[in-house]
Amino acid sequence: MKNLLTLVALCFTMILNAQWIKETSCNKKASLVANKAIEYALNLEYLPAFGAANSALLLDKDCGCAKLTLAFISSSNPKWGNRAKKLKEINASKLTSEEKGWYMYMSASSENKKTLETSLVSKFPNSPLINYMATSIQDFNSFKVFAEKFPTYASSAHNMISYGYMTGAYGEKNELEAMKHVKISQNMHDGPNSYDSMAEHYASMGDYKNALETQLKAVDFGSFSSPYMKYAQVYYAKTDAANISEKIMANQKAVQKAQTTGNYESYKKFEHPEITVTTGDSNLNPFYVYTKEDVTKATPITWEVFEFSDMKTYFSPDMKTAVVSFEADGSYIVTETNKTVSYATRGSSTWVNTNDGWKILHTSYAPRKGKVGIPQMD
Repeated sequence: MKNLLTLVALCFTMILNAQWIKETSCNKKASLVANKAIEYALNLEYLPAFGAANSALLLDKDCGCAKLTLAFISSSNPKWGNRAKKLKEINASKLTSEEKGWYMYMSASSENKKTLETSLVSKFPNSPLINYMATSIQDFNSFKVFAEKFPTYASSAHNMISYGYMTGAYGEKNELEAMKHVKISQNMHDGPNSYDSMAEHYASMGDYKNALETQLKAVDFGSFSSPYMKYAQVYYAKTDAANISEKIMANQKAVQKAQTTGNYESYKKFEHPEITVTTGDSNLNPFYVYTKEDVTKATPITWEVFEFSDMKTYFSPDMKTAVVSFEADGSYIVTETNKTVSYATRGSSTWVNTNDGWKILHTSYAPRKGKVGIPQMD
């Protein structure tokens, strides 16, 4: 532990002056900001990297390091990505040799990158940036090698090492080591991504309370349109799953009551304008699209009793979709014969969490074995 604390303190002191590219094509002030942009980018914090890189360009419009960072954080997807375009706009002849190495790496095809990595690391053995380009999640040991060689620049490497321990890439899954390394990352770099990682680790252990608290620390770095808000919402929903389940089951009962009484005003509360609701009735007719007309149209039966039991809710991993399974019992009177029929089905409904709340997507009913559902209807 003493060695760990010493390393953290050393890294915290030195990171203030850490330069991923020591000789840049930028003026002195722009170079400092551009290197900070690289630090953000390699810690997977692309929005702060975007802001820092553009700030460097305000200080020096010819800052090649900043332009390279903007290319790096852009997509390389040939169908819609902007990286290739941004690289073409850079005058490579004005870049320093180290910057040119990065430029070459980003310009290379995926087939040639591995060979180029070896060549560039050999040419620039003391360049943190070039050496970091040679790390890969295909070999988690590469992050340990980098952290040992460049301890001052290893915040992102320690974050990745934490994933290696959490996923068992180093052997047996080791949650304690994972948390140790993600904390080192947090102490070395003041940014949101390591908190997002720590929250993910807590979530993988089923500790959604700490996952939420930690994820909100990531959101707090910039709350408006934060990319970290999505999982904060997921972790919150995980901690509140029981209450959400009760609410959805209550919704299902309200929907069914609206349907059996033909009350569209009550039913429409659970509709969404962009969701097409489909239904399969217990008479086992084909599935069909369920609309206002289906709620309000006259039917050949009148319900006496309709009750749910054994209701259970199952959520998708992102907590945006829920399936409710249930049994339904009751009775109805057939208008034509005035006969009372006992009803017993099992069914399920699918609900989607939208910006307007939980909305119905699909329902399906079938008679329980040896029992009766609703009659055939025109």
